[in-house]
Amino acid sequence: QVAEMGIQVHGGMGFIEETGAAQHYRDARIFPIYEGTNGIQAIDLVARKLPLLGGKVLERHLQDQAETLEAVGASNNTELALSAPPLLAALAALKEASLEIGAMMKSDPNAALAVATPYLRLFGVATGGAFLAKSALQAQLSNAPGRDQTTLVRVFASFFSPAAAGLAATVKSGADPVLSANVDML
Repeated sequence: QVAEMGIQVHGGMGFIEETGAAQHYRDARIFPIYEGTNGIQAIDLVARKLPLLGGKVLERHLQDQAETLEAVGASNNTELALSAPPLLAALAALKEASLEIGAMMKSDPNAALAVATPYLRLFGVATGGAFLAKSALQAQLSNAPGRDQTTLVRVFASFFSPAAAGLAATVKSGADPVLSANVDML
């Protein structure tokens, strides 16, 4: 999505090689099939990674992200602090969807696998936002000149984090249409 936005920012010049945007876009388009397709990675996340140590690995991850975002919200950088609420909402959506996926894996693993891809996207949105915020907070604390990443975090929080709620809703209700689909339709 970021590479596609880069093309849009450059307009028609985005497809001209001098900008570099076209190469970034081509590279980004190939990422989903490296190391197994995104769908395979999503199934691995749901079936193998989430249950690690009885879910304690996920629990710790969510706690770490929450602590980061709480620190961002308490930041004396007002602009950075404004990004905390939407990022916390995305993290809450991930936590809720994770509980749902865990319950599905116990009751109906096929349902969990049917919504693994939107869950992976949700995980990426929530975690990506928290890591961007952590990076901006660390840059602020280090007082490194030219390292202000507040705008990047605010853009992410405004444009990408709201997708978390929709992805969480898909995780909760999206399995049935997939599982009830007639395979002949494919």
